[in-house]
Order: sequence, then structure tokens, then C-alpha cells
Amino acid sequence: MRMALLLSFAGLALFLLVRSGSLPDSESLLASIQSARSYLEKNPVALVLALTILPGLGAPISPLLILFGVVIGPLYGLPVACIIGVAAQSICTAWTYFLSSGPLREFLKKSLLRNRTLPELTPGNAAKICFMVRIAPGFPYALQNVVLGVLKMRFSTYLLVSIPVQSIYTVGFISSGGAFFEGNTSQALTAFLILLAAIFALRIIRQRNKNHDG
Repeated sequence: MRMALLLSFAGLALFLLVRSGSLPDSESLLASIQSARSYLEKNPVALVLALTILPGLGAPISPLLILFGVVIGPLYGLPVACIIGVAAQSICTAWTYFLSSGPLREFLKKSLLRNRTLPELTPGNAAKICFMVRIAPGFPYALQNVVLGVLKMRFSTYLLVSIPVQSIYTVGFISSGGAFFEGNTSQALTAFLILLAAIFALRIIRQRNKNHDG
């Protein structure tokens, strides 16, 4: 948890530097990035914890997944990095669900979701709603978890739908980052194109479902 907080503070510090126009020169910035990468290579568990915690708090998940491929890929190989990444994100998906459907449900419903119209959940449409939320464009990962948790769908349905959909993105970003870092441009491009094709296919499925419901 302490490492996750440190990473959060680092991100906040970078944001403040950008807003103030006080960014360091390119050489210093590259040196800092290299230092951070070296630290994570020596302490990969810090990156695993970051992926397990930070996305659930609202941190952008795509950069973390790319960084995961860059750091964990060369250490253990891309297949293992993808497995660890999917497992870490699945844990994040689970703990945010339990908080959103349990102790924080009423607070989130009255504050974060007060102006949003939530769908009516039934045993027959739960899986479809979960799938549609997961592939909705521009819908942040953390907010997806909050909405699905507040709806209090069955945890088994939540995981069975969420993990496969999220794994497509997770594997795609990790593979792209890891392959690019290793200098395998063709593999990185292939992974990126496969990811784009998967996203496009999911969007088509979502649009067809909307047209069918209409």
C-alpha cells in the first residue's frame, strides 16, 4: 500500500510540474525514467501492487499495462507477464466490486452516480449489462467497477463477464509494451493491431446489441 501511495504521489507531482511549466530538461527526465525503471526491475512486486491497487482508485490503466510489459516482460517473458497482469487486474476488479457493492454503495450512489441513470438489473440481463458496460467507449475502468458494484449483480456473473473482456485489453497492452521494449517492432505492431481489431469487434457487437434493443 505504501508503494502504491508513493506512485500516486509521483504521478501527482508530475501533473503539478506540467501545470506549472517547470518540467526538467529532456536529459534529466530520461535519467529519472531510467532510474524508475531500474528500481521496478529490481522490485517488480511494486509494479504488481500498483496494477492491483491504482486502477481501482482511478489511475489510468493503459500506461500501467504498457509499463508492465516493459518491466515484467523482459524479466519473466511476455506470456508470464500477461498471466501476472491479468491476475493483478482481476484482483483489482474484485476488491473494487466488494467496496462498491458493500460499505461504499450508498455513498457512491448518492455522490459519484447521483446524476447517472442506472439500468434495471434482472437475472436475465445481468451478463449483457456487464458486457455492455465493459466495452462502452470512454467509460473509465474504475467507474465501470463502481457502476457494476452499485448494481449488486452476482459476483460470479461479474467476474465471468469482466475478466475475459478485460484480458483482451490487458494482454494487448502488455504485449505491445514488452515487444516494443525488446526491439521487436513487428511483434509490437502485430500485438497493437490485434488489440485494435479486438476493440473494433467489441464495438460492433455493442452497436448491434443497441440496434437490436432499439
